[in-house]
Amino acid sequence: MRTLSLLLTFLFLVGWIAVTRYAYICVLLQNCDGLEDIRRGQPDNTDAEIRPKTLTVRYNGTVILKDYEEFSFSEGQVQPEAHPDNDRLLNDLATYLINNPQRQVTINGYYRPSEAELKNGIFENLGLARANTIRQQLIKLGIEEDRMALNYEQSGGEQLGRPISFELSGDTEEPETYKRVLFTFKDMTFSNANFAIDSEVFRPSAQFLIYADSLQTFLAENSDQSIQIIGHTDDDGNELYNENLGRQRAGSAKAFLQKMGIKNKIIISSKGESQPAAPNTTEANKQKNRRVNFLLKK
Repeated sequence: MRTLSLLLTFLFLVGWIAVTRYAYICVLLQNCDGLEDIRRGQPDNTDAEIRPKTLTVRYNGTVILKDYEEFSFSEGQVQPEAHPDNDRLLNDLATYLINNPQRQVTINGYYRPSEAELKNGIFENLGLARANTIRQQLIKLGIEEDRMALNYEQSGGEQLGRPISFELSGDTEEPETYKRVLFTFKDMTFSNANFAIDSEVFRPSAQFLIYADSLQTFLAENSDQSIQIIGHTDDDGNELYNENLGRQRAGSAKAFLQKMGIKNKIIISSKGESQPAAPNTTEANKQKNRRVNFLLKK
C-alpha cells in the first residue's frame, strides 16, 4: 500500500512538472516549438534571441531580398552577434552582386546615442566601423571592396532596431543622387571633426593620425603612388566661397602630410558644395558633407 502511494505521488509530480513546463514555455514564452525540441530530446533554446525578419534589400524600389532577421550588436561592439540568418543574407547578397556586376551597394551602419563618442581604428564612429565589418565579410565572399560604399547614422534611441541596412545602386551615379563615400584605405574620407566650422586650419583627429601613420608606411614603399586630396563643404555660403574653403582645407591637410615626411606627389583640389554625400537638411548631414577625401593614385 505504501509503495502504491509513493508511485501515485511520483506520477503526480511528473504530471505537475510537465503542465507547469508547458505553461511556461508555450503560454508565457509563446514558444511551443521549444517545447517540441525538448520532447525530441533537442536542446532547449527558449533563451535564444528572437529577431524580427524585417531586413529587406531593394533596387530602384523593387524588393531583391526580403524576410531576413536583423543584425544585432552589443553595446560598444563592432562585431555583430553571430546568427545563421545573417550569414544567409550575406551569402544571398554576395550571390546577387556576383550575378549583377554592374550593381553597387552602400552599407549603412547605425550607433546608439550613448555610443556617439566611441571610435574604432580609423573610423570616426561605430556606425562606420560596423558597416565596415559587414563589408569585410562580403569581401571574403568575393565582392570587390570598391563596389561597397559606407554610410552611418545615429539611431533615434538606445534600442538599435536596425543596426545595418543596404542600398543597391547602378554602376553610375545619376545627377540627383548623392556621392557614394567608400571609406577604404585608398579612398579614405574624414569629416569636419578635423576642422573648426568655417576654418581651414587642420586639426588631425586620433583616427586620422592612425590612418596617416599607415599611409606614410605605404607611400614609403610605393614611390610611384601619388595622393589627391579633395576638399568638400556643405551649402552654407555661396559656391565660390565654398570652393575656396574646400581647397584651403585640402591644402592644410597636404601641409600636415608633408610635415610628417611624406615625399610623394600630393595634388589638391576642391569640389566645394557640388558633391554632397547627404542632403543639407540637418546638422548631422552637413557634417557628412564637410569632409576631406584622400585618394591614392599611380
